[in-house]
Amino acid sequence: MTNDNTTRKKAGAVFFSVIMVVSMAAVGFAGAAAAQTPGNDPTDVDFVVDGETDPGIVYEGQDVTATGLNDDTNYVLRSVDEFDGDDITESTFEAEYETDSDGNLTIDTSGLEANDYYLRGPELDETRDNTFELSVQDISIDWEEATYDTGEEEAELNVESRRNSYNMNVSADGLDYDELEALFETDTDNDPVGDIAQDAAEDDDEIIVRGFRDDALIANFSNTDIDPGEYEFTAEVTDTEAEDTASVTLEEEDIEASFGESITTAAAGDVVNVSVELEDSDSTFVSIGGEDVGFFDVVEVEDDDDDDEVTFQVNTRVLGTNQSGDAYQSDDDIVDRNPSDASYEDEDGDPVDNLTDFRMNQLEHDELVRPAQPGEYDLIASGDGVFAVDEDGDLTVDDEQDIATLDLTEPTIDGVTIHTAPADNTDEADNVEELLEDVTASENIALDDRMVIQVEADGVEGFVAQSTSANLNDLNEGVDGSGLTDLVENDEEGVTFEVESTSATANQDPADLDFSETTVYFADGQFFVVADTSNDDTFDGSVSDGDDFEVTYEYETDEDERYSFATAGGDYNDGEIEDAFPYFAPETSASAEATFTLEERSASFDNENADDQIEVPVGEEASISGTTNVAPGSDVSVRLRSASDVSPGFILTDDDAEIAEDGTFNASLDTTEGEVDDEGTIRFRVGSSNVEEMDAILVEGVEETATFEVSDLSPEEATATAGDSVDVSATIENTGNGEGTQSVALTLDGDELDSQDVTLGAGNSTTVEFTADTSGLDAGDYTHGVATDDDEQTGTLTIEAAEDGEDGEDGEDGTDGNETDGEDGGDGETDDGTPGFGAIVALVALIAAALLATRRNE
Repeated sequence: MTNDNTTRKKAGAVFFSVIMVVSMAAVGFAGAAAAQTPGNDPTDVDFVVDGETDPGIVYEGQDVTATGLNDDTNYVLRSVDEFDGDDITESTFEAEYETDSDGNLTIDTSGLEANDYYLRGPELDETRDNTFELSVQDISIDWEEATYDTGEEEAELNVESRRNSYNMNVSADGLDYDELEALFETDTDNDPVGDIAQDAAEDDDEIIVRGFRDDALIANFSNTDIDPGEYEFTAEVTDTEAEDTASVTLEEEDIEASFGESITTAAAGDVVNVSVELEDSDSTFVSIGGEDVGFFDVVEVEDDDDDDEVTFQVNTRVLGTNQSGDAYQSDDDIVDRNPSDASYEDEDGDPVDNLTDFRMNQLEHDELVRPAQPGEYDLIASGDGVFAVDEDGDLTVDDEQDIATLDLTEPTIDGVTIHTAPADNTDEADNVEELLEDVTASENIALDDRMVIQVEADGVEGFVAQSTSANLNDLNEGVDGSGLTDLVENDEEGVTFEVESTSATANQDPADLDFSETTVYFADGQFFVVADTSNDDTFDGSVSDGDDFEVTYEYETDEDERYSFATAGGDYNDGEIEDAFPYFAPETSASAEATFTLEERSASFDNENADDQIEVPVGEEASISGTTNVAPGSDVSVRLRSASDVSPGFILTDDDAEIAEDGTFNASLDTTEGEVDDEGTIRFRVGSSNVEEMDAILVEGVEETATFEVSDLSPEEATATAGDSVDVSATIENTGNGEGTQSVALTLDGDELDSQDVTLGAGNSTTVEFTADTSGLDAGDYTHGVATDDDEQTGTLTIEAAEDGEDGEDGEDGTDGNETDGEDGGDGETDDGTPGFGAIVALVALIAAALLATRRNE
């Protein structure tokens, strides 16, 4: 027993010692692990891709860095075959990795299939949280069009992938990096994502651009010098194995340029609009002139508003002068005179230095001795801007796209007309069209209104435009009248424009219009000078009621010599021959005159009685009318105010009174606040100023009636063939003082053939039209007309018979005795085949035969 106990005690002591050693060893190992990865949980792992920790999806080919592991330790990458909840229950070996001294390792996903992956190693939990999902990226690229031309600016290279944002290396057979950069750099949406530089793969002739899930890269072939041909483009995703190719064919650009008008006509000295339509290009070169007119110039035009068209203006007055740089303008596009991209060649094809050298030494054109004269100037559109001469010294254009003609005609003067317009600033109208809505032709101008002088003449627009530095596209929007002052005061121009009073006394100079105080609006073949008669500076000298003016506009020339510049090709406004209109031959002139009278504003009322009172009817719409010299369209009103002894008093105003073109005005007031025999005053007002004031008295209201008068019957005399239709029209005017409706009838010999109801307001008129059917009318004269309840206008309608058909043959006579004579054959039908006529004749014949037989039997 003692030995057994001793043995057991010894065995127990040994076992306890072993347990202690094992425990201490375990503690040692744990302490060592804790010392190696302080602060990390060795049961979890983080996966990092491109700086992003635990991304939702990892794409095959990307490098995955596992962090937070034991350093210098082996781990196994396994693919998950099966989960049980969040636990991995089955998996497959893929590869072995060893962590670095920081406890990190990098997994190469190239060649791996789409699946979930995890690391097996010391103490790592084999759960879903410690896995990453690997997907295989696919990519597809294709060009939107199989073929593009070298001028295409927005070719689309479609890109499709199930991945949202990534970068691609793009390359193409036969293209280097510089060509790829020129192709893709113009669209910022092509820029790569992240901190990657577009030229990072420049040495490999690849450009780095961003990829898309479903979008397109924009390629600008017009920005490159790539030769026509077929090109295969390759796109490789930078961080995966995905790639695809797409081919495109590049063709030579079919550039076209054509002028909007084959012939553009304008007076020499004016401003002309030229338009060029572009296809597959945003620019072209345009030459003006040639050997036949002794002038040549070149511009380059560019479509700047992307409407496939360039519109520019040419000031023909300054062509070939020191101011030729101002000769061309465009608001919406770009026009460049003497462009650097144009080139010139002699007859041997050798280059010529510049435009001036080419014009003077190849075309043999000297500087202009006078402004560009009337003639036909060639307009030639050139695609490449290469201009040369042949062996005969004639102009040749290598890449001619289109040719047109600028036809400069000799200026003319066709007349002067005076208009009035409502008071306002001289530049109030935005353009000529708006100005013409305000004006009314009149030789009587009320002081304070605007006076508008319409001059139907051309040839001076360019001078005024240059003198005022006006935008050539805005000349119909009004320019400073000082340009006219410069024109008429230039001794060499030969232009006389005088607006001068004929009412001056012997001791005073006549007042004349100061053009610098006006605004000038230009239109085709004419211009309008707008003056504000309320401005004390408008006329040099005082003006007053009743002053008469003469307007003279004239072009004159020297008896012997034509206009010429003081220096050939010099300043546009510097001539050396006095009074020599630049575009006329010697001893030539043209002129036009007009007159007008300035008057104080005035108005008069209708219905004035013997006591010098204006009778105003009592009624809800009492009409008050009259006549004024104030411009139609002015802001006028009529006000009726009761006298101080009228109780209750009233003030009635119509602020919507209107002035007709003939100077008559009409207002409407509700005068039922007053009573018959109430007195007061009535005023005609312009704005806040009284123009006329008269005594007034309320009278019994006059019943409003409508009176329809007929005029302008058409035709008054007409001839028609029976059966024809005749169109008849007439004017119906309501000359009464109220609106009405009447039946207007078409009559023939007093009988109504047709009618229509017509409604007209007082003073209004309309045209009625009828169609008269002459079928069944016998030949002869008829009285036709149009009639209302109040009036009728008649004329004569002559009906000619239609040609009869041939008579039928007579029938044989019947036997005597009780037998009747044989019936005559019936007439043939008339040409118009009038239904029933033949039957009636036959019936009459039968009745006659029966009566004859009866008499014989008796």
